Amino acid sequence: MNKQGLLLCAKYSVAPNFFGYCGPDENKSLTDHLKEGIADQEVQSILSEFETLYLNLTLIAKENNISDKFDKKVVEAYWLGNQLLQHISSKDYSYLLDEKFHLAKKLGNKGLNILTHKLNTQKIYPHHSFHVFNIFKRTGNDPSFHTLRTMDECRIGWGRVIKSQISKFKSQNGKTDVIVMVETKPLLLKDNKLMLGNAIKKESKINYKDTLLCVDLKQGDWVSFHWGHVCDKLTLSQVKNLKYYTQKAIDFYNE
Repeated sequence: MNKQGLLLCAKYSVAPNFFGYCGPDENKSLTDHLKEGIADQEVQSILSEFETLYLNLTLIAKENNISDKFDKKVVEAYWLGNQLLQHISSKDYSYLLDEKFHLAKKLGNKGLNILTHKLNTQKIYPHHSFHVFNIFKRTGNDPSFHTLRTMDECRIGWGRVIKSQISKFKSQNGKTDVIVMVETKPLLLKDNKLMLGNAIKKESKINYKDTLLCVDLKQGDWVSFHWGHVCDKLTLSQVKNLKYYTQKAIDFYNE
């Protein structure tokens, strides 16, 4: 069992699970495991119930001859992107999308025909952003169509911390939210084309249910975030990969 991979996967999965979008109703367990830094069979079982995540991890591992679906490099490939994605056959990925995700039912004939045409002519990657931008309906527990706002929230964003101090304030429900300010490029739609806009300042939470999961952030650090919550501190190499594969997904949408 790859404990680093499981904990990394939990960091990126806990926010959509918190809102009930993906995975089983086990957010407290995921949060508790992250707080204690414990990766065990329970975490693996919970993450295996995230359908889109698990099927993509399975494909990435198989195509790279890696036995553990939650190997850290496999997990990183799906959420951030890395060289493992370059070894994925577009034919095999297309088969996964067609046979396992029941896209005809989710997208309708018109949406499926557009996607099928693109799949036959373009290189595709089993990266989280591909599903966010190109499978127009969410593939988790919420069957509604994505909007620009939900696409921007659902993709893995990245930004640089611009305030060394962390702010705390009480939200309307009386909970104390811990906030860090980052500079990031938002997702925009212009003339029906997706793009990343000019940098803006954005607040991101670094706590889940009063549990602080990302600590020791300082000005200049790069971080990733998902549904308004910081996931992890990033290296420059990870930022580069996330930019690259996010842009590939945007290009696929715009084609």
